[in-house]
Amino acid sequence: MQDKQSLQQLKSRWAEAWGIEPHRWIGRGILERSLELKMREQDAQGLAPEQKHRLNKLVSAYKRNPHYFDQGHSILKPGMRLVREWQGQKHIVTVTQTGFSYQNNDYASLSTVANKITGSRWNGWVFFGLKNKKGAA
Repeated sequence: MQDKQSLQQLKSRWAEAWGIEPHRWIGRGILERSLELKMREQDAQGLAPEQKHRLNKLVSAYKRNPHYFDQGHSILKPGMRLVREWQGQKHIVTVTQTGFSYQNNDYASLSTVANKITGSRWNGWVFFGLKNKKGAA
């Protein structure tokens, strides 16, 4: 990739490579990565090893649970922090490779973390504002 093209130049290169105009809100990072992927595809190189690994993980997750992507899991990436204020106190949860970390403890689900914070049963995705009460992520 060229060094620091303007966003408009990058969008033009992307549109030429993919044959469609990018969405107006698409960010620089996604444009650069998808353009890199398209260039690798055109050079018959295929996916990079880390991309293959990530894709295999996503396929495995889908095979275990066909509703995996409907639940919004794909939006959470290790290192992301979820912040929620509850009864005047700020609570910070870090997404990990295997689940979630809250107050130096590891949890498999956000619902368990929400229960720890509130003392009552909650859908963790709703509690942290990742999904509305009707189920849309």
